Amino acid sequence: MPTPHETIERFFPAMFADDRETLAGLVTDDIEWHAPPFAAKGFGELRGRERILDFLCGAGDAYYQPGSFSLEKDVQAVEGDRAVVIAQLHARTARGRPYSNRYAFGFRFREGRICEAWELLDSVHFQKQQAAE
Repeated sequence: MPTPHETIERFFPAMFADDRETLAGLVTDDIEWHAPPFAAKGFGELRGRERILDFLCGAGDAYYQPGSFSLEKDVQAVEGDRAVVIAQLHARTARGRPYSNRYAFGFRFREGRICEAWELLDSVHFQKQQAAE
């Protein structure tokens, strides 16, 4: 069974690569993802492994170029079955412009796998960068 720290270290590269197989092994069957409403638009309630994998491997396609992501972690704290990651996310927008925004992720784990997640970002900054297209 992986530790929460090991899961986090594998999670972000798998998410940025749309690696559905790896992600499936890092989340529970009943995972819940709390995303900003604009990000989850069209995906409905973000509960359950398949729905979350669809979201993680598809929601960004309208906004970013695949394979353009990098994450600079400012803070990563893991304690027991909880973790927080605060980071600067960099990517290229769907039209090739640079994108950068601060994100905060909160995670809860069960048996080393993510069972609940919170994704927070500056949505106004996000919208301004997307509108600059």
